[in-house]
Amino acid sequence: MKGFPFGRALAQLVVIVVGVLVALFAESAWNDYQGRVRGLAYLARLADEVEANLELLGQDKAWARQSCSSADLALAQLREADGASDPSALLRFAVSASLYQNPRYQRVTYDDLVATGALSLIDDAPLREKIVATYTDFFGALESWRPPKDSPLRTVVLRAVPGAFINKVTKECLLDSETGSWVTALQCSSTPDSGRAEDMISKLKEAPDLEGYLLERAWQTCEFEDDMSAASASFLDLLNVLGVASQSKAMF
Repeated sequence: MKGFPFGRALAQLVVIVVGVLVALFAESAWNDYQGRVRGLAYLARLADEVEANLELLGQDKAWARQSCSSADLALAQLREADGASDPSALLRFAVSASLYQNPRYQRVTYDDLVATGALSLIDDAPLREKIVATYTDFFGALESWRPPKDSPLRTVVLRAVPGAFINKVTKECLLDSETGSWVTALQCSSTPDSGRAEDMISKLKEAPDLEGYLLERAWQTCEFEDDMSAASASFLDLLNVLGVASQSKAMF
């Protein structure tokens, strides 16, 4: 081995090792960078999803407020003595209280985060926990919160009131003509076709416990409005945190 260039071989080995380490470091740094980019993209998508859900929550709250108020007003009309100044009011309020809606809340981005394991890309542990808690708490309780579609009041109204008048009240009195969203109070005095109001009111009052059905609806929808208000606060808080997280991570 005399004359073998040990020094040169060692130098070459060091160069190779250093090159491998640099390559591994570069690959790791690139993967970290890509992870941060994906994480930021998910934060942006999640913020958009939360904003969309907040808009739907607003619609749900407006519907619940309308339904609750209408049930109370229908009760007042029902308890009023015969000869009320506007007999058709009971019909309008009962129809409004009986309506149902069920908007499609969004969770595609959240489900993608969980299913793909991409939730780990969000390295802020408290933020991850907040995202999971907000979504699981809301979607886990939504169906139990929402008043049932086939309520006794709705059944009574559908038997007594023609669909054409229900559609008329919905279109003319309850929905904003420009946005299609629910208004907060009846904004018209829509009446049935001539000669039909008395027959409808008579059929409506034939229900064995119309007052009880209206009381139940008022309680259900008022409670639902409170639930939606609490959910809105949670989603709004999450949206604010997502905004702060996106701004801070954008500096990397």
